[in-house]
Amino acid sequence: MTIFSRYMVGRFLKPFAFGLGLFALLIFLGDAFDKMNYLVKSPASLWVILKCLWLGVPYWTVRVIPMATLLATLVAVSGFVQSGEWLASQACGLETRRFWLPVLGCSLGVAALAFAAQETVMPAAWARSRRLWHEKVHPQWEWSKYQNVALDGGNGRFVQAWLFLPKDGRMERPILERLGERGVDSQLDADYAQWDTAARRWVFHRGVERVFGPDRTDETPFEERVSEFDVPPLDLVPRPLNPDELTLRELRTHARRLARLGGSPREYEVAAQAKLAYPFASVVICALGIPIALRLRRSSRVVSFCAALAISFAHLWLQEVGRAVGVGGQLPPWAAAWAANAVFALLAVELLRRWDL
Repeated sequence: MTIFSRYMVGRFLKPFAFGLGLFALLIFLGDAFDKMNYLVKSPASLWVILKCLWLGVPYWTVRVIPMATLLATLVAVSGFVQSGEWLASQACGLETRRFWLPVLGCSLGVAALAFAAQETVMPAAWARSRRLWHEKVHPQWEWSKYQNVALDGGNGRFVQAWLFLPKDGRMERPILERLGERGVDSQLDADYAQWDTAARRWVFHRGVERVFGPDRTDETPFEERVSEFDVPPLDLVPRPLNPDELTLRELRTHARRLARLGGSPREYEVAAQAKLAYPFASVVICALGIPIALRLRRSSRVVSFCAALAISFAHLWLQEVGRAVGVGGQLPPWAAAWAANAVFALLAVELLRRWDL
């Protein structure tokens, strides 16, 4: 790396770090204030609330990386021009593209960092934050009830229930099935089941136990049966998988599993493509920011800050529109996820061509 490249990298990294921290803090505080009505009424301790909020920081930080990249590009390039260093470098015979290639190289490094973060820290932290929110901070399951549900109990056990009340630890018309190599091995069919906190087991009442053999089915009536089913009510609450809580590999695996079960995997296929497209948003927005910075070379940093907000939110809006269209089936998943990057990349190429950079 040349001395000039190191100098431009330094010009980029300082505003990038500042913008990343500032934008993440602003969005984090906005989200916290939006939830304030629930937080002040929450039965959870202050430590749990702070932990829930803190675990959301990696998510918001990754989300504002393109915004911070654009701000750093605008500040680095416009500052280089305002100081007169651009004219001095041109007078020394330095090609114009030599001063913005290091900035574009920084955006590639940022893209790699964003991809690594969304595959490691962000999913785990966001999943834990959401779990704390739904279970302790704002426990919706306490007043929720589920009708005609099929619940996965793990280890080949499935429960079908006409009514499931998590708060009361009760199921109406439950059917507990244990699967084996030939299919359903046994079945508990009862009027209701109640969670026994002391025994940590589900107790089935007024039902029949069926054991399915190769040639016959044995049925045994019972008034009360303590089952081996030991999954607590809270762990049985149906929760749709949030794509932001999964890595790229987990998204693809879940999409294939849904397809095999006859469900629609489109939401997770679009999310998987978005995980590939999102890091490159930093590169695209950086390329767009270079010619814009040259137009704003006489402007203050406040103008650069506002421009970064406006362009980033426009890109984010186009991303969300593409995601919605992709989930709805109007576009293939890859086209829906990459549409925003494609539009902004074409705009960046046109502006760079006009400036002959």
